[in-house]
Amino acid sequence: MVELTENYTEKEMRIRILKLAWPAVLRMFLQSVVGIVDVMMIGSLGAAALAAVDMSNRLMFVLIGALTALTIGSTALVARYTGAKNQEKANQVIVQSIVSGIILSTLLAVLGIIFAEDLLRLMMILMEEVDNFVLRNGSVYLKIVFASMIFGLPLMIINALLQGIGDMKTPLYIMVVTNIINTVCNYLLIFGIGFFPELGVAGAAIGTALGRVVGALIGFGVLIHGKAGIKIDLSKVKFKLDLKVIKDIFIIGIPASIEQLIRQGSQIVYTLLIAGLGTITVAANAIIMNGQMIPIMIGFGFSMAATTLVGQSLGAQKEELAKEYGKQTAYLTMIIMGVISIPMFIWTTPIIKLFSDNLSVVSIAKPAMKISILMQPVFAILMVISGALRGAGDTKWTMYIIAIGNWGVRMLLSLLLGYYLGYGLIGFWIAMVIDIGVRTVLIMWRYSSDKWQEIQGNREKTKLVA
Repeated sequence: MVELTENYTEKEMRIRILKLAWPAVLRMFLQSVVGIVDVMMIGSLGAAALAAVDMSNRLMFVLIGALTALTIGSTALVARYTGAKNQEKANQVIVQSIVSGIILSTLLAVLGIIFAEDLLRLMMILMEEVDNFVLRNGSVYLKIVFASMIFGLPLMIINALLQGIGDMKTPLYIMVVTNIINTVCNYLLIFGIGFFPELGVAGAAIGTALGRVVGALIGFGVLIHGKAGIKIDLSKVKFKLDLKVIKDIFIIGIPASIEQLIRQGSQIVYTLLIAGLGTITVAANAIIMNGQMIPIMIGFGFSMAATTLVGQSLGAQKEELAKEYGKQTAYLTMIIMGVISIPMFIWTTPIIKLFSDNLSVVSIAKPAMKISILMQPVFAILMVISGALRGAGDTKWTMYIIAIGNWGVRMLLSLLLGYYLGYGLIGFWIAMVIDIGVRTVLIMWRYSSDKWQEIQGNREKTKLVA
C-alpha cells in the first residue's frame, strides 16, 4: 500500500510519485521498445508484411479494449479497498476478476480464431483490390495471437490487481521475462535462425504467444505464493462466479471498456480509411504509431500511478490528497514527455528509417510524425488526468470525452482533411492533434469540478440503502 500522508510538500509528493511510478514507467517503456523492435524485424520483410501485422494489431487492440472492463474495474476497487484497509473485500475482487477473465478470454479467443480472416478482409474493404499477402499472413498472425489471449487476459488482470495494491515492481519483473521471451523467439522464428524454421509474420505471432504463456504462469505463481502482498489460498477459493462482486467490477469497468471500444473502434475506421490510400500509406502510419510509442508508454506508466494514488487516497477518505496527486503526476509527466519529444522531433527521419528504408514510406511518414510529436506534452496531461478519474471510479466521463473527441472531432476532421481536401495521411494526424487538444480541455474541466471525488462514496451509500 502507498503511504498516504497529507503533510508532504510538492517536491516530496513528486518524489513519492516517481518512486511509485518508475516501475510502471519502465514496464511500459520496455513494452514499447519490444514492440518497436518487433516492428523493425517485421519491417525488414517488406511494407506488405508490416501492413499485415499493423492491420491485425488494430483488431487485437479492439479485443483488448473490450476486456478492460475487468482490468480497470479491478484496479480501482482493489486500490480503494486497500486504501480503506478492507482486505477481505480486496481478496473477493481479486478472485472474481481472475475467474471471470479466464472464462471471458476463452470465449473471445474461440470466436477470434473462427472469424480472423473475415475480420481482416473487412479491414481491407476500401482497397481497390485485396492484398492477398496481407490477408493470408495477417489471418495466420491473428489466429495465433487470438489463441494466446487465453493467457494474455489473466496476465493483464494480475498486473492490474498488483497495481491496485501499489505494487508496481512485480508487474515490471514479469514484463521483463515476457519481453525477453517475445523478442528472442521473434528473432529466431521470423528469420529462421539456426535450426528454427523461417516463419516470417507467423513467427512474430508465436513469439508474442509464448511470452504471454510464460508471463501468465509466473503471475499465477506470484499470487499462489503470496510474494507481492496478494495471496490466493487455493484450498479456500471457490471457482464460481460471485455476481455481486462482478457487478461492482463491471459498474466501474464497463464504461472504461466502452471507452476503449470507442477509441479502438475509431482506430479501425481510420485504418480502413488509410488502407484506401494504399499499402505504402498503411506501412507509413504503422511506423508513426510505433515511433511515438516510447513517450506515450511512459505517459501510460504515470497514468497507472495516478490511478493507484487517487484510488487509495479516496479509499482513505483523503479527497484533497487525491486531487493533488493527480495534478502533480500530470505536471511531472508533461515535463518528461516534453523533454523526450525534443530529440525525437530533431531526428525524425533517422527514427523512421529504423523501421523502413523505403523512400516512399519515409516521405509520407515524416511530416505526419513531426506533427504527432509536437502534441506529446499535452497528451501527457490527458493520459494522467484520465487515469486519475479512473482511479476514482469516474469512468463514465472519460468514456463521454473519448466519444466526443474520437468520433466527433477527429472523425469529421479526418474525412475533411484526409479525403475531401486531399491531404492524405498528414490530414489524419492533424485531426488527431486537434482531437487531443479538445479532449484535454474537457478532461481538465471535469477534474476541476471535484465531482469525481464523490462517485464511489455515493455507490457505497446506495448499497447500504438497498
